[in-house]
Amino acid sequence: MACNRCRRLLFLWVDREREALPVGPLAEHLENCPECRSQAIRVERLVLTIRSRCHREAAPGHLAVRIRALLGLD
Repeated sequence: MACNRCRRLLFLWVDREREALPVGPLAEHLENCPECRSQAIRVERLVLTIRSRCHREAAPGHLAVRIRALLGLD
């Protein structure tokens, strides 16, 4: 997996939306690429900060579909 594709998928990875992801290739890339792994850590910290400070409501179903389409995951 290329770094640019990996980085586009990081928020889904960190947000545990892995059912729509190529989990094996992404996990392997993060294991072998220190730059992307570092970016994943930063994204995870950001997501954890946001979760701890904001009230969370479910997004509309069509939004998830649209995001996945924009990421090329459908």
